[in-house]
Amino acid sequence: MLLFAWLYGVPFLLIVGLIRRTSSPYMATHAAAQAFGATTDTILTAALVLNLALPVAGVLLARLVRDRCWTRHFVWSLVGTALIYFAVSIAGRAATAPLIGWTPADQEPAPRVTQCIPISGGHGCPGG
Repeated sequence: MLLFAWLYGVPFLLIVGLIRRTSSPYMATHAAAQAFGATTDTILTAALVLNLALPVAGVLLARLVRDRCWTRHFVWSLVGTALIYFAVSIAGRAATAPLIGWTPADQEPAPRVTQCIPISGGHGCPGG
């Protein structure tokens, strides 16, 4: 179960997190945009933590029961763990915003301007 959780679960979480990070959702308020960013951060962080925790737990469990076959599988999955971290670091360097800790822009309307403040020289307000 640990190997399949690492083999299929971690890439799924990474793909979902990266799709959410690169999407530009319509957020009506700043609170909704913060909630979206926090959820995406949680997904990406969980994927990166599970990427290391599952293979290490598998190695420890396989050694505990003295199963050489599963020990070998989980040791090789540690190599895959390093490759996944390498791929995420490349994606992080290529991105224009940080992968974790970024909040999408909200779509709140700009406040209406009800008063004109003139600029030096008298050219700031319409009509003089």
